[in-house]
Amino acid sequence: MKKIILLAAVSVVVMWHSAEAQESYWSKPDSLFKFVQPTASLQLWSTYSMNERAQVIANSPLQRVGDRVSFMARRARIGFKGKPYKRLSYVLTIQYDNLGKDKFSAVRGGTNTGTLGILDAYVTWKATKNDWINVTTGYFQPQFSRECITGDLVVNSLDKSPSQTYIRQHITGKNYGRTTGVNVGGMKSKGLITVGYNAGIFTNNTTAADQKNMAESTGILWSPLTVERVMFTIGDPEMKTYAINYDANNYYSKRKGITLSAYSSQQGKTDIFRTNRSTGWDVLLNFKNLNLDGEWNFMERRIEGTNYTMRTGHIRAGYNVIVAKKYFLEPSFMIMDFTGEGGAQFSGHDRMYDAGVNWYLNKKTCKLSAHYIWQEGHGNNGFTDGVTFQKGNFAALAFVLMI
Repeated sequence: MKKIILLAAVSVVVMWHSAEAQESYWSKPDSLFKFVQPTASLQLWSTYSMNERAQVIANSPLQRVGDRVSFMARRARIGFKGKPYKRLSYVLTIQYDNLGKDKFSAVRGGTNTGTLGILDAYVTWKATKNDWINVTTGYFQPQFSRECITGDLVVNSLDKSPSQTYIRQHITGKNYGRTTGVNVGGMKSKGLITVGYNAGIFTNNTTAADQKNMAESTGILWSPLTVERVMFTIGDPEMKTYAINYDANNYYSKRKGITLSAYSSQQGKTDIFRTNRSTGWDVLLNFKNLNLDGEWNFMERRIEGTNYTMRTGHIRAGYNVIVAKKYFLEPSFMIMDFTGEGGAQFSGHDRMYDAGVNWYLNKKTCKLSAHYIWQEGHGNNGFTDGVTFQKGNFAALAFVLMI
């Protein structure tokens, strides 16, 4: 009996050591960094649209539609983010934007009857102990212009500048601007100087000549999309650690610094163009109560030996005011401009003016806004295609909640 007990005890010890040895092969999650954080954000708009014009009957001229009030969920997102390992993090976000949008409101963008879609799905590996090398892969935004990679709900204009739509459509062929690929980037600070960089390569499945029959392909011909960005900051850095999503352009009078960035993208021959290139620069200045940002972008596409160019950008300013030591307000103003040659992806002229005031109830996580939007232009672009629609002006009340 004693021999049996001893044998059983030895067997248990051997199996335990075997299990320990087996477990040593696995990469265990770091308990201090293991978590799953749910995220949610909601941007509600109430708008009054004026002077909208549309082609109501096929082949008929544009006619004015009735001015109207519209209630909509301009943006609604849910998702998860986490850091299961000390150097590995992930983001998964689902969007169901533009719920309730009236087709004939003056607000830009499509309508949504309740369709869900993936907005972001990527992982980031911090390859070095410092922030100098980070590798991101998945479905995300190529690191191009600041307006394209800043969070949708945190700008101090009513909405992000429409210039981002032209840029994204030119580079990735999508309004959301996301695509699948790999990006390497990082940042390093020393004293009052911060430098940063990003370089990525992407599969752009929007360059097939026949998108109906080859919607999930780059087409018969293939060329990768490459994107580069460099950044230089004097003063307070705009972010404490490296990230591919940029934060608010209002630092609530806490930041004193200026950031200058330059960027470019390239793609070679595909079914629909010979080359597709873009370059640009942007600036962010925060000094005490003043918030100023802007950018300018040049886009060129070569088709059958002919170059077609487009130019777009914006300038935006806000000023923080504390009223009666109780209300944190920010009047803001933005001008967006676009010009495109005839025959380009978009053509003519498009200009938007945005004037309003933001009331920050709890920094970026809870905000009320009131803005008025003027829109004008001609040609074939986001303001009008000259045939089926022409945007009007609108006043808007907005509420943002982020958790």
